[in-house]
Amino acid sequence: MFKKNIGPGPLIAAAFIGPGTVTICSIAGLEFGFTLLWALVLSIFSTIVLQEMAARLGIVSKKGLSEIIRTEIKEPASKKLIMFLIISAIVVGNAAYEAGNISGGVLGLESIFGEINYAFLGLKINFYSIFMGLIAFGILFSGNYKVLEKSLIFLVMIMSVSFLITAIISGPNLTELLEGVFIPKIPDNSTLIIIGLIGTTVVPYNLFLHTSLSKERWKKNSDLKYAKRDTIVSIVLGGLISMCIVVSSSSLNIEEIN
Repeated sequence: MFKKNIGPGPLIAAAFIGPGTVTICSIAGLEFGFTLLWALVLSIFSTIVLQEMAARLGIVSKKGLSEIIRTEIKEPASKKLIMFLIISAIVVGNAAYEAGNISGGVLGLESIFGEINYAFLGLKINFYSIFMGLIAFGILFSGNYKVLEKSLIFLVMIMSVSFLITAIISGPNLTELLEGVFIPKIPDNSTLIIIGLIGTTVVPYNLFLHTSLSKERWKKNSDLKYAKRDTIVSIVLGGLISMCIVVSSSSLNIEEIN
């Protein structure tokens, strides 16, 4: 029954787990051990609240968040300014985010298969960048929501199992781990890392994505319970992946991540 009512939650979880998340969580674990796990717990709860509101808004109103902003703000100048800022932030933010995602994927492939570069008009072109970009383009523009949904569900499950096994193998001290989860501490020079941990989970453009996908996935107000469950399970799973990365990196015997 639950499988039948899986919604856009896994897409939302996949959207905030990328190279940036892996990097900031690795740095947090490497420099501060389990001490900053509470920040991820806070970000998980915050994300659940915000994304559940976004899903509910889409289902009840049958509109996307940008459409609601456009119709509810009556003053023309304010409407144009807000829409311009939103569109600019989404375009620039998504471009930067995808650049990071593709770069992270390229580094992973290069570590396995080695570098493959080609010279074209005096430019050095990385084969993996083109390859991954074309795959992403094909999936997104196939027009098949189910293909995208199943692809991301598969990737989230693979990441979950991989990082969970790695975290267990690292042999964490359970007492220190629980202290990091339930007792907030702010060590010296950790403020930016804390902001990064929260910022990499509470992602503003996911609100727009979740609202739009929810109104397409669920048509009745009675589906709100399924949307809530889908959101909670997916965000918690995504958050646990981030926490497993922190736990895994805390056991590394290196001084810094380049």
